[in-house]
Amino acid sequence: MDDSEPSPTLPDTTDDNKNGQINALIVDDDDVDREKLVRMLRTCPRDVNVVEAASQAEAMQIMQDEENHFDIVFLDFGLRDGDGRDLVPKIHEQVDPDCPIIAVTGHGSAQIAADSIKSGMTEFLTKRFLCPEKVAASIEEGIAWRQYRQDVRRAEEELTHRSLHDPLTDLPNRTLFFDRLAQSCARAKRSGDCFAVLMIDLDRFKEINDSLGHAAGDVVLQTVARRLRTHLREVDTVSRLGGDEFALLLQNIATVDAAMAMGDKIVQLIEQPVIHDNRVLYVGGSLGMALCPQQGFVPAALLSAADNAMYEAKAGLEKVRLAPADRSEKLNAQDRKGMLQNLEDAIARRTVSWYWQPKIDLRDGTVIGFEALVRWDPPNMTKVPAEQLIRTVEQSPLIEPFTTLCLDTVLGQFASVQELWPGTSISINVSVRMLERPGFVDNVLAMITHHGVTPERVILELTETALIAHPAQARRVVERLHRGGVRMSIDDFGAGFTSFGYLREFAIDEIKIDRSFVSRCTESRFDQSLVHSLVVLCDSLDIALIAEGIETDAVRDLLVSLGCHAGQGYGISHPLSFLELRRWMNEWRHTSITGGDSTTSRDSHQRH
Repeated sequence: MDDSEPSPTLPDTTDDNKNGQINALIVDDDDVDREKLVRMLRTCPRDVNVVEAASQAEAMQIMQDEENHFDIVFLDFGLRDGDGRDLVPKIHEQVDPDCPIIAVTGHGSAQIAADSIKSGMTEFLTKRFLCPEKVAASIEEGIAWRQYRQDVRRAEEELTHRSLHDPLTDLPNRTLFFDRLAQSCARAKRSGDCFAVLMIDLDRFKEINDSLGHAAGDVVLQTVARRLRTHLREVDTVSRLGGDEFALLLQNIATVDAAMAMGDKIVQLIEQPVIHDNRVLYVGGSLGMALCPQQGFVPAALLSAADNAMYEAKAGLEKVRLAPADRSEKLNAQDRKGMLQNLEDAIARRTVSWYWQPKIDLRDGTVIGFEALVRWDPPNMTKVPAEQLIRTVEQSPLIEPFTTLCLDTVLGQFASVQELWPGTSISINVSVRMLERPGFVDNVLAMITHHGVTPERVILELTETALIAHPAQARRVVERLHRGGVRMSIDDFGAGFTSFGYLREFAIDEIKIDRSFVSRCTESRFDQSLVHSLVVLCDSLDIALIAEGIETDAVRDLLVSLGCHAGQGYGISHPLSFLELRRWMNEWRHTSITGGDSTTSRDSHQRH
């Protein structure tokens, strides 16, 4: 991509071997003079390959042939179809801007020689005093002159590149980004072209810098930069403005939907793991964007709007925010900034809820456990999607009180039914950030004891991220919880980058196959093979295997045939409030006891 490639380099025409071959072009309409010069060139210490032209037209035809390359040109002035000096700019254009041009003419004076040098020639020789020594010397001086000119040009280009690019990532810097933004605005105003301005701030970058050092931070910045410039188009601009802040210009983005789709893809790209020093590091991205011409043609205003949207994404629930186009949207954006304060109040008042989704034995419908899933429906606000809620909590100081409330609420509810529903377990999702808290394990075990729940019936679900982000710390936490009787599960298995070696190193009791593989398994032989392989692996390691996202009878039957005997999903039951769950359990058990088929069992929950 031209926004992020290394600084441009000239063709390296340096003679690597002192005796390497030189390609020379002679332009002279006198056959005798050309033959004389050819003989002199063949006596040079260098190996000279000669091509001859008797006119301007013939010379142009030869130079335009892409197969021809010349290191030096010998040029006569008096050609039958014009003055040879007219070829000088064409030679520099067609051959090389630094190609040495040696004037070889029968007519000359000091003034003509001076004018020739000014016109771009490197040396002036007269045919009367021409000799092999002068010809050889002119070649050496010409090649040296060309090398000097190329060195100067490279140095100038390198200095220009450095002044306009970030030294760590080699991306365009703030100066170059502003210049391209101004050009895009001018072009949009003139021709109606559309584009998007994006501001990106990395999440959790400071934690990596503070805990692992600046070397790790530099690797993260370089990796993110490489991903962005690799996955975007040549017409787009990727820039690092400083610190962990990036700015992008995306051309031909005309609609809000297209902008949001690109924003989501970029955030997903940033969230992919970064490998450094045998560690797997995770960062996120908060992204704000502004559109042109919808939000005007003023560069500073567009950048400011994208920057404000980025800070809204940083503080709110959505990681991609589009700058509002009118005042009413700005007021709504200000309302969203108070969401964390509302959530903090909800945690204090215990108005956050957890819904339960049953897990069953797919062969006979026996309920074997439940997963607790958070729900928050704040007053006077739109219902907050669970994924956005979790993502926001993980980026805030509320992560610890939120987790404590989750454990207290869910374990308290399960304690009231654990005797009524023997053989079941309760699964609770845990953020990777909680594994870093020194009192986490003690708090979990104390909460289990406080509510009188059997530890073996409690399953803590961790994502693959949690295991491999800080493997040593995660292993210590998992082992302590395991010694306390708590079981551990890997959620969304297969969606990340976990090595199977981690299953051997960690005390894992359960794997949950990511729903993306389950939903496609009836159509994809690859996904079927993956499920079957996991069945064999889990059987050999004595690890329970759970399929997520079961929505149809066909998927359920196929999973059973592949050997996966446990699962959850909307095809079994949607997440239910604790009150609804108790009614659902009675109906599900009643259906099983009275011999109803699995379809009847699944249909019964829809009334709730």
